[in-house]
Amino acid sequence: MAIAAAGIEVTDYPLNGDSSLSKGLNAIANHMLSRDFRNVNREIYVLREGGFDMHFSSDGLAPAFQDMNAELGKFINEMKRQGIWEDVAIVFGSEFGRAIPTNSNGGTDHGWGGHAFLIGGGVNGGKILGDYPHPLNSAHDQYLRGRMIPTTPHEFVWNGVAQWLGVRADSDLDLVLPNRKSFSECDHFTDKDLFVDGACDCTIIDGACSCQCDTVTYSPTVTPTSSPSEPSPTDSPTADLPDGGTL
Repeated sequence: MAIAAAGIEVTDYPLNGDSSLSKGLNAIANHMLSRDFRNVNREIYVLREGGFDMHFSSDGLAPAFQDMNAELGKFINEMKRQGIWEDVAIVFGSEFGRAIPTNSNGGTDHGWGGHAFLIGGGVNGGKILGDYPHPLNSAHDQYLRGRMIPTTPHEFVWNGVAQWLGVRADSDLDLVLPNRKSFSECDHFTDKDLFVDGACDCTIIDGACSCQCDTVTYSPTVTPTSSPSEPSPTDSPTADLPDGGTL
């Protein structure tokens, strides 16, 4: 069904045709406009952005960050325009980090430890979670041949994000994050660590980890808009009956 025929708004989100990130975020922003029509109240979008594997030169790093900054700014403004920025969370991460020193080509080789960042209207931000290495050199006991050994797994971040999305039971979290059970429950970031309206928290009581989640009631999704090309039940054709009724 065409977007126009369904009566769905199309955003005038500014598109940079030379940026793959701009194209991807533009497509996501437009798709999100149809959420009521599709009768959904939460969604996950995955967007891949390459170009950061710079073994031979780091000259492209600054332009890549500038593009990311500009496109995120436009996307955030669009989310605010749609009135949903408080309900949006963006997680940026990589499957591996980079080595700290440059190589002989002026670039950087694959590393191990890295970082991720989380932004959103409802994010409890302005802080660094996990262990930030200091000093960031060979004097640190986690520094190995120019690479930092990770101290905080990806599961810690996604645990809190999954809880914020409504995945609360341990069995469900273990299904979503199979490697989650490899770490102590109280070491994971909870949605209260990550979001201002988080519902779950873990504390150590008498040497044991205890986790509790507040009861959260979600508002029902707005009824989908009927397509103008398809009559709704209240617009069904009628016919006069002899006794003055309608059919």
